[in-house]
Amino acid sequence: MSKIVIRAAEENDREDILGMLQRLQNYEHALHAGRRPGNEVDEYQYVRILESTKAFNGAFLVAVEKEELVGLTAGWMSIDDNQLSEMPHREHGHISVLFVDDEHKGKDIARLLLEAIQGHLMSVGASRLSISSLARNGPVLTATRTFGFEPYEIILEKKVG
Repeated sequence: MSKIVIRAAEENDREDILGMLQRLQNYEHALHAGRRPGNEVDEYQYVRILESTKAFNGAFLVAVEKEELVGLTAGWMSIDDNQLSEMPHREHGHISVLFVDDEHKGKDIARLLLEAIQGHLMSVGASRLSISSLARNGPVLTATRTFGFEPYEIILEKKVG
């Protein structure tokens, strides 16, 4: 197995990142009809990630194998709106996205990306991390649970009418 390098995303990675964001969104769209197709939101998500990482002490990281982008993650500091929680719990590092290309799964890339984003967020003051996932996204749930994440809050939905 060749070496995986985790580094900061660069402007010349843009097209590859947009493709990854599209594939991730299309996967989630297949899991839940409420998600929009990737080609409708990839640019929005890319810009949102860039702006949020710059504004809130974040990082936008990519995994590279043999000069090919094979995964990505991004996260930044966040403060929950929930006034029912204590402030030290509300302020935390939030991981916005975690993605590994299908052809590269099983190489521990998700763990490497999570370690890198956790290291960055801890370096800017995070003592707690959060990540969101669709309930049906088994691979992300498995990867994050293996990395030590535990369910904190669950949102249930019911279609009516």
